[in-house]
Amino acid sequence: MTAHMSHKTTEDIRFSALPATPLKDAAGIISQLLPRQGCVEVQHDQPGKEHAWHTHPTDETLVILEGSVRFYFEGGERVCTSGEIIHLPAFKRHGSIALDEGCVYLIAMEPRAIEGARDVDA
Repeated sequence: MTAHMSHKTTEDIRFSALPATPLKDAAGIISQLLPRQGCVEVQHDQPGKEHAWHTHPTDETLVILEGSVRFYFEGGERVCTSGEIIHLPAFKRHGSIALDEGCVYLIAMEPRAIEGARDVDA
């Protein structure tokens, strides 16, 4: 790939939700998210921690377990709280900032579907 090439996605970010699940009870969600090859990361962001604009070369799913985060992307933003799921297609530009109580969330690269998740409006 040459430096002047850019990747774009035709997919949009989707949001869905599960019942709120604290980190200590998240084993079932982790086992569902675990890709055929890869990992599920647990991220703990203190209040005000920002992940500035960036992209990823793979699809990602983020499951908010505790606290809240302002998730921003080209075309909008959304405050996500415990139980919310962000389905992020590869190369979609985005960023986030943890809100007052901080945020604990799971991140899965190239994830599988999560059973029982229901779509919510963006």
